[in-house]
Amino acid sequence: MRFAKTTLFILLFSFNFIVDTHAQLVSWDKIDTCKIYTDLNLALKEPSKVYRLHLNRKKYTEIPQEIFLLSNLNDLQLDRNKIKTLPTKINELPFLQRLSVNENLVDSIPPAIFTLKNLRVLELGDNYISTLPDEIEKLQELRILALWDNPIDYYPNALGSLKNLTHLDFLHNQMSYGTQDRILQMIDTKKTKVYFSTPCACEDGH
Repeated sequence: MRFAKTTLFILLFSFNFIVDTHAQLVSWDKIDTCKIYTDLNLALKEPSKVYRLHLNRKKYTEIPQEIFLLSNLNDLQLDRNKIKTLPTKINELPFLQRLSVNENLVDSIPPAIFTLKNLRVLELGDNYISTLPDEIEKLQELRILALWDNPIDYYPNALGSLKNLTHLDFLHNQMSYGTQDRILQMIDTKKTKVYFSTPCACEDGH
């Protein structure tokens, strides 16, 4: 009888552990119903409850290290700051589904970004990014990729591997006729809206 009770306790404990582990990833259709924290200090008082953190217009020059203590983050917005780099530690937020760092000073997309297997929205508009890495193909859950107003001079064929993409925004990027045509050839435009500005007789990114 004691063995049966011990076995039952172990099974219940294991089940609860599994539930707790998976509870950190919010269902995509529920994410917008979660509370938005706009104060980092307040968020740090209850880190396990923070699924959405919006720290726009805070004059940050780098991403605060304290953010990486919020391991349940599903939605992180840092728009309109002065952030120059996206740190490797971004991979310590494995449940991120939406990352927005528009209107900053970011000049490259680090490899750590491509380890975020749950990422559905990546917005890096109005930065200084010159290369879109081939590793973008690793983000197979990606729905929205916004890289408008960046001096990108390399667009990989790997974009064609993003089969779940619904929104691709390259507005205000200097792009040649040939590059725009190549991208349109690799993207299923019946399900993906692609945004370009008028092409130029120039080299991409210049």
